[in-house]
Amino acid sequence: MSIALPQSAAEAARNLDLLRAQLSRDAPALKPLGLGAIALGSGAISELPRFLSEVRNGGSGDVAVVADCRPMAGRDGELKATIANALDSAGVSVRRVTIGDADARVHADPVTVEDAVARVAGADVVVSVGSGTVVDVGKAVSARLDRLPHIAVQTAGSVNGFADDQSVLLVDGVKRTTQTAWPDRLVIDTDVVARAPAELNRAGLGDLLASYTAPADWLLASLVAQDDSYSAAVVSLTRAYVDSAVDAADGIGRGDAHAIEDLVGALTLSGIAMGVAGRTSPGSGMEHTVSHLLEMSQPAGGDGEPLHGAKVGALSVLAALLWERVRAAVRAGGLSELRFPQADEMRARVDAAFADLDVSGATARECWRDYARKLDRWHAAAERLETLEEQWALIDDELDAILAPSQRLLAALRAAGAPVRLGDLGIDETRLRWALANCHLMRDRFTVADLAFFMGLYEPDDVDALLADAGRAGAGA
Repeated sequence: MSIALPQSAAEAARNLDLLRAQLSRDAPALKPLGLGAIALGSGAISELPRFLSEVRNGGSGDVAVVADCRPMAGRDGELKATIANALDSAGVSVRRVTIGDADARVHADPVTVEDAVARVAGADVVVSVGSGTVVDVGKAVSARLDRLPHIAVQTAGSVNGFADDQSVLLVDGVKRTTQTAWPDRLVIDTDVVARAPAELNRAGLGDLLASYTAPADWLLASLVAQDDSYSAAVVSLTRAYVDSAVDAADGIGRGDAHAIEDLVGALTLSGIAMGVAGRTSPGSGMEHTVSHLLEMSQPAGGDGEPLHGAKVGALSVLAALLWERVRAAVRAGGLSELRFPQADEMRARVDAAFADLDVSGATARECWRDYARKLDRWHAAAERLETLEEQWALIDDELDAILAPSQRLLAALRAAGAPVRLGDLGIDETRLRWALANCHLMRDRFTVADLAFFMGLYEPDDVDALLADAGRAGAGA
């Protein structure tokens, strides 16, 4: 099922009422779209006072502006100063809440969220200004403070997570997507986004490339009785404008205004798709799980973890390559003898995989809690899986429509000037191999890596072969 949308992603993102009507008619089982309005385009920051008036409901208290300490360039000077001046001119008292360290690094961990909640409490509205992590904190603060009105100001086209009701938070050292709250309003000023460091917008293109692999994982999960939430309408929304953004990859790398608008529009609709689906599956699959493991294993005292989207882009190429290997194996009869390992064997694998991440074993226990549910579902579906080879024909054409050749993803990254090798991001081959080999053990979401494992195609030699494929293509480590 596809939904009818305007010609451009930006136009679709600005017309939320049309999108709401389409979704409620064509996919009524989805969650309601809780985002109230979006201002997207050149000079969109000028809409902030109007948005503030709409969400304050006549209140006269102060407005908490949550941001890190990084200066941000706008058309009329430093962005946070511009925002403060605009609010001052509107007679609004501004409470500045700076989060993160002196180098503007922000972690959405319990300490940061609790501190922000305490410092925002009592305000009429919270305005988050900055990266995806800052906005994730803003969404968490809004949820914790009884749905305090929240306006998100997006300052780069770096991720797709600005426009949904979920936050990526640290739980027992493991990154978990957590239900929080939709922003009430979203401001995306393309003048600001175009002035962001080029690597941020290139990272956004990388995050968008997961739209080719993650929905395929979601469709696969539905076939093997792991997830009954798959929605063709949501995938249609997710993918509607991705090709246009990918075709404009060189312009994204140069900061071209039209290409940037294509990028942020497509990212916004991807975020909305995750929100109405009630899960990140439309835009987060194997490639994100590997990325999370790389983040969790970042050495202490290192130079800092590379941008999320930069990793996801390079890892989407690897996920696409694994899909190509698995589909070739399926065509050769590889579904005839699936594995059904017992819990004790898999618990030992999980413990061994994550033992070095913390001495307490909390990370391994958290991962096992999730993985055990996936393993239980796999065993419960054993009878259905006996006919998986015949069932595969039901999704093969859909996979053709979702997946793109790994070379297309690689070409887009190159055109934008984005990293194509994980080594270019400071991630050594040993760490990458570990994350790839253990990505299916981290959580209960079923991806192509799980199927490869249960087909007997994801042992250490197979991971080495995948990396060798990537190396020959000019990607991988």
